[in-house]
Amino acid sequence: MKELARHLLSVGIIVVALLLTADAALGQKSVYEEIEYSAADAPLLTLPLRKIMDGEDPFIVAYLREKLFGIPMTTGEDYEPELTEESEDIATDEEVEGTEDAAFAEPDVTDGNAVTDGDAGMAITDGNAAVTDGNAVSDGNASVSDGNAMAGVTDGNAVTDGNAALPVIDTTGNIAAIPEAVNYVETAVPDWYFDDALFIGDSRTVGLSEYCEQLKDRATFYSKVSLTIYGFSKKPFVNARAVPPEGFEGSVEELPMEKVTIEQALERSQFAKIYIMLGLNELGSGSAESFAAEFGTVVARIRELQPDAVIYIQGIMHVTHKKSESDRVFKNSTINLRNEALSTLADNQHVFYIDMNSATDDENGALGQDLSFDNVHLKAKSYALWYDYLKNHAFVPESDLELMQMGLQQEIEQKNAENGGTEETAQ
Repeated sequence: MKELARHLLSVGIIVVALLLTADAALGQKSVYEEIEYSAADAPLLTLPLRKIMDGEDPFIVAYLREKLFGIPMTTGEDYEPELTEESEDIATDEEVEGTEDAAFAEPDVTDGNAVTDGDAGMAITDGNAAVTDGNAVSDGNASVSDGNAMAGVTDGNAVTDGNAALPVIDTTGNIAAIPEAVNYVETAVPDWYFDDALFIGDSRTVGLSEYCEQLKDRATFYSKVSLTIYGFSKKPFVNARAVPPEGFEGSVEELPMEKVTIEQALERSQFAKIYIMLGLNELGSGSAESFAAEFGTVVARIRELQPDAVIYIQGIMHVTHKKSESDRVFKNSTINLRNEALSTLADNQHVFYIDMNSATDDENGALGQDLSFDNVHLKAKSYALWYDYLKNHAFVPESDLELMQMGLQQEIEQKNAENGGTEETAQ
């Protein structure tokens, strides 16, 4: 009897394993596309197991539910098919015709005051002209134009030339006043700088929210394991207050919580700084150009929803040299190409590109082996390096520089008082 029970148990385990493997194989190009996976590291059947652990249905269950009961497979909404050369050409000719710069430039202005300068199309917003000549690609962080665009950051000072903000004639024929372009400088900032900051990202940003003590009680996080840039408006996971019904006169705290997408959450709350790091889970699909184009579309939408926020595009963190050399998807050469494409999205006025890899790379230009527990994610203590980089690479209006220096000095004095020691004065 015991022998029979052992055989039945073995058969049951084999059947379950086969079912999970079949489920993973059928859903690998749809609901499981966004999950970080390498066949060298784990069997295929771990894909549905990870979905189940996240509280979501495996592919077969979601598929049968849709076919039998008409309930959509919401878990597959984030699927973006890998672009072939042919499909990329189709997208360029039919869908993106006349809008190649839209993903890389700032959104068009809605005040109706458009000024043209030769062949360049200038869209004037708050006095900062975003100028393009039809090409959105540059060799640095600045937008390429006919010479009238904002210059890039060199020694930490974002410089605008005299042609960036032009006078606008209003409907009365008078010259309307335009605010002067804000001059941003790169500087270190005190911890309270992150009090009104939002971090958007995948599992690595989840780790930052969990293990970076300085950010835990300060910043807001819209982060989720396996999140991709395509999940910005499709994946509801952010807890937010419901939109008050018409005529509602109660307190916001009385409204129920509901799960919404990042886009919907940004319609309900405003932030002063928004940090984005996405791209790890997208390495196996598309190209650097198609990825950056989608990223640019998301950044443009965030600019619409958060017009007063400074947006930081963070370069994708590298994987270890061991991982990069052995994996066909997670390669640092691919990450570098995509980071280069991401850097072109910065206008150094509202959107800045920063690359924290300089804080975590080893001599091979890869994530330090001793900093990671799985060749991809940081150890808990390693998140301090990420935070130190962010703290020392912030862009603030030049008028706020003295305030930041005072905040840093106060932090040093407070630490000295707590530790009974002496630290170097803030520069």
